[in-house]
Amino acid sequence: MAKKKSASDKWLAGDTTYQQQLANFNKSKSDYESQYKRQTGITKRDYSEMTRSMNRQGTQDRVDQQNDFAGRGILKSGVFAKALGDYNTEFNAKMKNLQTGQSDKLGDLGMQRTNFLRQLKLEMDAARQDALRRRASKLGI
Repeated sequence: MAKKKSASDKWLAGDTTYQQQLANFNKSKSDYESQYKRQTGITKRDYSEMTRSMNRQGTQDRVDQQNDFAGRGILKSGVFAKALGDYNTEFNAKMKNLQTGQSDKLGDLGMQRTNFLRQLKLEMDAARQDALRRRASKLGI
């Protein structure tokens, strides 16, 4: 069942100033949401591309390292195992930093979005109050 409109809602529907403000607020919100989706998409795309690139490079680096140690005849040595372990530790730290950077960026974008929507809600509430004051003034209240 549809909610019955209050008298103030009916009056606000006919207040052209308020309706224009609402249209502007909704346009701002729509524009911001588009920007937000674009920025999160770019962030996720960049992370995926960087991860793929790093994984390819990591695979190549490990093969090169293995070939280097094999060429020197020390592939089965503890030296190779240590070098490979050190490389893997450094590689994993870089991947973790990359992931942390993406999480931080997405978190910042989310926080900015929340702040924008909160501010927009405050402005919409203020516009509604102004419109109701105009109504009360017209009625001599």
